[in-house]
Amino acid sequence: MRVAHETVRPFAAASGALLALSAGPFAVAPDDAIAAALLPAICLASAGLIIVRKPKPGRALATMGILGLFALAAHLLLIHPALALAIIVLTMASLAGLWDVLKRPASRAPLLCARARGAALAALLFWIADSVLRPQRTPIVIIPVALGFLIAAIFAIHWAVAARGSHRWRPRFIHGAVVISGLLCMSNLDNPWAAASSGAFQALVTLFILPGTRRAEIERLSWWEPLISHPERMLVGTFLLLSLTGTILLALPLSASGPAGVNLLDAAFTSVSAVCVTGLIVLDTAVAFSGFGQVVILLLIQAGGLGIMTFSTAVLRILGHRMSLRHEGAAASLINVRERGQLADSARRILRLTFAAEAIGAVLLLPRFLAHGDEPAMAIWRAVFTSVSAFCNAGFALQSESLIPYQTDPLVLHAVAALIIAGGLSPVAVYAIARLPRKSSRPASMQVRLGLAGAAALLMGGFVFLLAVEWDGSLGHLAWSDRLHNAWFQSVTLRTAGFNSIDLTLFRPASLSMAMIWMFIGGAPGSTAGGIKTTTAAVLMISAYNIVLGVRRATFFSRQLAEQTRHRAAAVTLMAAMTATTAIFALQLTQAIDGAALLFEVFSALGTVGLSIGATARLDGIGKLIIMACMFIGRVGGLSLLMFMSRRTLTAPVSRPEEEVDVG
Repeated sequence: MRVAHETVRPFAAASGALLALSAGPFAVAPDDAIAAALLPAICLASAGLIIVRKPKPGRALATMGILGLFALAAHLLLIHPALALAIIVLTMASLAGLWDVLKRPASRAPLLCARARGAALAALLFWIADSVLRPQRTPIVIIPVALGFLIAAIFAIHWAVAARGSHRWRPRFIHGAVVISGLLCMSNLDNPWAAASSGAFQALVTLFILPGTRRAEIERLSWWEPLISHPERMLVGTFLLLSLTGTILLALPLSASGPAGVNLLDAAFTSVSAVCVTGLIVLDTAVAFSGFGQVVILLLIQAGGLGIMTFSTAVLRILGHRMSLRHEGAAASLINVRERGQLADSARRILRLTFAAEAIGAVLLLPRFLAHGDEPAMAIWRAVFTSVSAFCNAGFALQSESLIPYQTDPLVLHAVAALIIAGGLSPVAVYAIARLPRKSSRPASMQVRLGLAGAAALLMGGFVFLLAVEWDGSLGHLAWSDRLHNAWFQSVTLRTAGFNSIDLTLFRPASLSMAMIWMFIGGAPGSTAGGIKTTTAAVLMISAYNIVLGVRRATFFSRQLAEQTRHRAAAVTLMAAMTATTAIFALQLTQAIDGAALLFEVFSALGTVGLSIGATARLDGIGKLIIMACMFIGRVGGLSLLMFMSRRTLTAPVSRPEEEVDVG
């Protein structure tokens, strides 16, 4: 005999979602038509109560309720076209799933678990949409949001109580999340919207903690299994999940320094920028976010810089658990390990290098921040935050002017520069450099050599160029020694880090053009840097040089470059150029901003650099969404494409005659 929480029912998740949305029509109805919300609310509540036992009338009522909710929100959706499109797609997908348009296997979900999951997801989505649609915080808007989170919490507690005998730690997490949300709510009673929004924490934890569901005649899978089986899907999915989690956490009132909270779109922009280790900001990190919000940003930077797979692989090994074969295969592809047996060791080495470098950086920066007048607690926090942000090449700073206040402090500049270089070289290259003094060590691979050669050329080339062009320009107000320090620092940070020690709006046009080229190239593969990568640029230059010489095979360091490598380099570069062109056109069509500033912004976002010459702060909602997409594509797009090509090398079944085509 099944216990209550194991009883499987169709439409169990829909039941929870409909009940959580039952008060929604009142929140979106026009102020002069509140009474019209009564019928859709009754339909949603009735459908949520009966759909599990009586699917046909339940689905009919649910359809009427969803369409009524959409109709009541129409006047708000006209003001937000981008959000309107997302809600239309979500509504159509919901109705298609409700009526089984795709004829998928029937869902066989444990009743209490699925209800709690559906209610939590619906409450979160409604909270996000309502935050954008209804910026005014009247009781008629706040109460439905609070009721949605309350219903989600009740279902979660119900499941946790029923599942105590079959699950050890999941119910405890659920109870803890409910308690924390309750405490947050009690502490914000003077701000009703903040009190209602506190339920988002509990709903988010519920989504992650609840066990997976099953479908008829299919083995039970955890929610993460579809991601684990596919490296490209895993890479994109984990970054999306991190960005969504960060958005919800940063939108909580607890994350804001002021009573008004952080706008949802600004929270999403900050989250994507942190996860993609970019550093572009629409809000001043030091001013707009509280200590909790800054901690969330730091954790997003750390997780985004290293990647979820590095953490999970090392943690599972430490805990003594073995990963599934699908998990091992996908993780090996993401961490760039050829043998699965080396997976855990490689992950541990990456973590060890990261934490050691960040700790050393914090120790070096701490006395300098103390010398500049910080209180001990603030100096420690600033040193840790700056060190992590620098090694992960994120560019976030706890100073409103980045590192401009320290432009005459060479120790700060060179410590941060060293962290940026170490993070942008990849752990493989760093360990190869450490082995150089050993005579018995094996020669470094061609990839490491190309990465180091490319990094050295960009660093020295940028340093000399900035000195020559900006000596009496943006560097002109500094002493000659400080000009050297700042030119070197900007050469380091231009490629991927996003810190600046001088005002970039003072750069001459030639320097801005050079900066965009450096940002487009970026750092080394396998590092926290963005761009097409130094090895890609090096392979293209070597290929072009050999073509000019008439040499068919490209060689470097006494090694021959594989033809497939040259094709991949060309494909990655072409895709990056096409993405940049599309983004530039989209911004030029939607933003009333100077074209040069938009061009710089796109290259900064796609290269996950984070430098700006003022355009980011002037973007409207559409512009922010475009730059968010650029940051995300810049972080995962090139690597996903590279893995896709490397795993799918098809041989033509028939050999065709070759023919020359004039190019160039």
